[in-house]
Parts: sequence; structure tokens; C-alpha cells
Amino acid sequence: MKSKRILIMLIAIFVVSMVASAQEANIQQLKQTTENSAKNLTSYTYSRSAESMLIYSNNTLRKEYDVYKTTMGKVDLVNKKGWWGSNLTDEETGDVLTWEGYFINGSEYWKESMNWTSLNVTDTAQVLQAYNEIPGQVNLIKYSNMKIVGMEKMQGEDYYKITGSPIPSIYSGMTGLQLLAAYFPSPFALPDKLKNGTLDISNTSLMNNSRITLAAWISKNDSTLRRLDINSSLTVTPKILNISSPDFKIMSTINESTVYRNFGSPAKILLPKDAQNASTSRMIGANWRWALFGSIRP
Repeated sequence: MKSKRILIMLIAIFVVSMVASAQEANIQQLKQTTENSAKNLTSYTYSRSAESMLIYSNNTLRKEYDVYKTTMGKVDLVNKKGWWGSNLTDEETGDVLTWEGYFINGSEYWKESMNWTSLNVTDTAQVLQAYNEIPGQVNLIKYSNMKIVGMEKMQGEDYYKITGSPIPSIYSGMTGLQLLAAYFPSPFALPDKLKNGTLDISNTSLMNNSRITLAAWISKNDSTLRRLDINSSLTVTPKILNISSPDFKIMSTINESTVYRNFGSPAKILLPKDAQNASTSRMIGANWRWALFGSIRP
């Protein structure tokens, strides 16, 4: 009887290891086919919702910022055109900031509120790459420890759902960006190591006090990325940063979800007539609330 139990246990271990190995092979294959699909795009649209929350506190104050952002975008890679438009709402004041970006005929135009600016483009391929964001998102998935957690059906289509977290080097970089973003409206002084760019995250405990998780939905039919959720949180104190400073705490969370649609469909992108009167000077700076998401781009 004892030998029979041992045999059953060994079979169970073998089956589990085989399933794990098969899933590992499947996720690598899925990553590869998704990467291949990202190289063959012609056009698509996307929509994104994102929210950022910051809480600052010490023994005398507590301040909270809550910001919500929505973004729509179109990309036409055949005709080398791109557009995005974003609305950012400060939930405390009700203020709404609006931005748009166009890339047409090798030129880029941004609109902040009612003001147009013509940006100086020196590398058109690089700018188009910035508008064509799917390859970058697919690379994030590629350099993350992901696993297939199941199949889901949305609007009659089947999708692989995969979840995971970036590899340490990518994780560290994303954490560093979120740390910098958290200091933009901070009532606490920016540490010297952040000012001069000498902060080494490996000498802090930021990685142990942060979280970045990814969830992606990949089309079973054509391996295109159809949705990507990125959720991150970070807690900062002098002890965590390994710096000398009066005690304080910063808590930052960023949650965003992007849906990609209309692959291969015509993407109508026309530059508004108002942009023809755009200023030729490059914009300097931006409202700090955009920086809560790590960038003033969408």
C-alpha cells in the first residue's frame, strides 16, 4: 500500500511538471506570435482609461491628489499618420486639461487647451514609432514573467488571458519613473540623489515596497494584443529611500487599461485647420498633473 501511494505521488508530480512545462512553452509561443503580429500592423485605434492617486503625509499634514485620464488614438502606418487626444480631470477641483497630438506629412502638432504648437521633428521614424504604441506594449509583455491563466470570450471572440510582472530590470525602471512622477506635486523636498540622478534603486527597498502587475488579452484568432492592463503602486519613506530626512510618507498608485480595435480598418486622420496657425516654438514644461502618469504623452 505504501509503495502504491508513493507511485501515485510520483505520477502526480510528473503530471504537474508536464503541465507547467507545456504552459511555459505555450506562453513563449504566444509571446512570439504576438510580437510577429505587432510587426505587421497597418492601422488600428485604441482607447485608454487611467487613474492616479497620490497621498502625502507626515505628522502635521495629509494631502491627496486624484486624477483621471481618458485617451483615444488612431494609427495609420501605411500613410505614416497618427493622432491621440486626452482629457485629464482633477477630481478635487474639477479642472479638465485637454491635449491632442497629430503626426501628419512628417510634421507633428500638439494642442493644449486651445493653443497649437508645431514641434520640431528631426527623426520622423522615431516620432511615428511613438504614435505606434503596440510594439512597445508587446515588448513590455515580452520582457515580463507571464503565464496563461485561461481563455475568455469577448464580443464573440476568443482571447488568451495572460498575467504577470516585468523582469527586474524593467520593473526597476518603471518604479523609478513612478517615483519621479510622485515627487512633482510633493510638499516634501526632492532628495539630492534624485536631483542629481545618483539614486541607485538597488540600494533602497523600493522594490520591496512596490507592485507592478500586468494583464493582457491576446486574440486567439490572429495573436494581436487587444487589451492591456497595468496596475502599479509605490510607497516611499526616508527609510525606504535610504536617505536622511524628516519623516514622511508618499503613497502612489497608477491603474490603466487600454483596448485596441479596428485592426486593418481605414483610420481617418485629418489635421484641423486651426493647426495651420500653430506657434513654431517648442512647448516648455507641462501641467504637473500630467506628470503623475510619468509622461505628458498619452
